[in-house]
Amino acid sequence: MAASNYLWIASFAIAVATSHVGVFGRAVDTIGSLSRPSTFADESSGAALRADAHRERCAELVAPWQENTQPDPREDTTLLKVHVRPFSPGPSRGLVFPGRSLFSFVRRVYRCCQEGLSCRSVKGIQGRLRGDADVEFVFTREILSLAVMRAELHLKLSNPQHVDVRPTIPFMAKHNLPTRYSLGFLGDSLELRVDLLFLLQTLHEGAGAGRPPPGPVNMRLPLLFPSEALRGEKASPGEAWGEGLTGPLDVGLLLGCRRDGAAVPCQAAGLRLSHTPFMALYYRRS
Repeated sequence: MAASNYLWIASFAIAVATSHVGVFGRAVDTIGSLSRPSTFADESSGAALRADAHRERCAELVAPWQENTQPDPREDTTLLKVHVRPFSPGPSRGLVFPGRSLFSFVRRVYRCCQEGLSCRSVKGIQGRLRGDADVEFVFTREILSLAVMRAELHLKLSNPQHVDVRPTIPFMAKHNLPTRYSLGFLGDSLELRVDLLFLLQTLHEGAGAGRPPPGPVNMRLPLLFPSEALRGEKASPGEAWGEGLTGPLDVGLLLGCRRDGAAVPCQAAGLRLSHTPFMALYYRRS
């Protein structure tokens, strides 16, 4: 199959602006209504609660980042490896169809914008799990050409013991930089969003796409990625970002868990991925 035929699958996106709402790729219908009339008091009360919950979920889309500057002890953390590679043709190397969590996120962004609560242009990238703790993302040249303002890694986690979760990107900690994140809670589930704008900045620069997106951190390629990636020693045929940067690039993410302020092993607390992670890129429309 030609490379262009893959683009509608993994370039699944929703672009939302104040004067324009659209879904590029496969359309997603909105579900439910917040203004349905009811003749019973309990139904009215339930509708009000659902409306409040919906507004809270919309507010999470624009919530400011928290910062973690104190990594937890390594023995108490769970490591997730994030692999990012350029698109290359082939059934096993191509793009991934959006999963349930990404569809749900798209619906939320769409509905929040319809109701005037939050309108921004967003592109979603579905990840592919490689084992229990490795997730791979495929980036096209189209993605690298975006003027990305915010880049988020979305993790949906089962958290039956309701432990506090704090993420750490080892590279950031090594250079005395905070890992930025935000949290959303729903019952025994936890939605963790981690700031990956520095990664987009680096790839944007490495691919020769011009000036990198704005952000508080502008990393240099030799600092973020190993020399093998810069020389292309691990690259497969067709895997090139541009201007000498080739092959998959890796970023580690440590999840630390705490209960009553004390570090506890995340696995013992039952923390685990419940859905395949995805990325959300908020970008400025030209």
